[in-house]
Amino acid sequence: MDGMALYDYARKGIPLPRPIEKRKVTVHELELVEWLGNDHAFKHPEKKFSKEEQEAMEAALKGVDGGASIKDEPEQEEPSEKPPTAFVLRMKVSGGTYVRCIVHDLAHALGSAGHVVTLQRSRQGRFALEPKEEGDRACVPWEVFQAALTDEGAVDDEGHKEWEREVLSKLEIV
Repeated sequence: MDGMALYDYARKGIPLPRPIEKRKVTVHELELVEWLGNDHAFKHPEKKFSKEEQEAMEAALKGVDGGASIKDEPEQEEPSEKPPTAFVLRMKVSGGTYVRCIVHDLAHALGSAGHVVTLQRSRQGRFALEPKEEGDRACVPWEVFQAALTDEGAVDDEGHKEWEREVLSKLEIV
């Protein structure tokens, strides 16, 4: 908002300059890929907000439509020894969709709390990690850049290094 990430407003305790506008989005597909139950390494949050952090968050949330607030007290007396329930979702959504909000809203609709632990964007427009459809363009795998940081490699006959050739093969001239 106004060139600043919303989490920066929250972390700094700055009220939002205006309410977050609701927008229509489309969830084309929502698939439960894997149910992990309690068999994973994720843990319940351990850190509690300090008084200052709570006040900063409350100040930032004043600009949220509907007047959101925070509660930093556990709902049960004793923290559970079991890890929280976790699962893997796959979504195909329209532009402008905030996936973390969908997860939050799904959990809220079920009378619970939920948040995203890991998030991977597998497609942006025609660019896909795994091209499947006509017209899809492949992305440069992150490993290409990681390898180049370790060893840029030799220059070929045309003056390009292997990682540069990989990047050039994925470019689209417009």
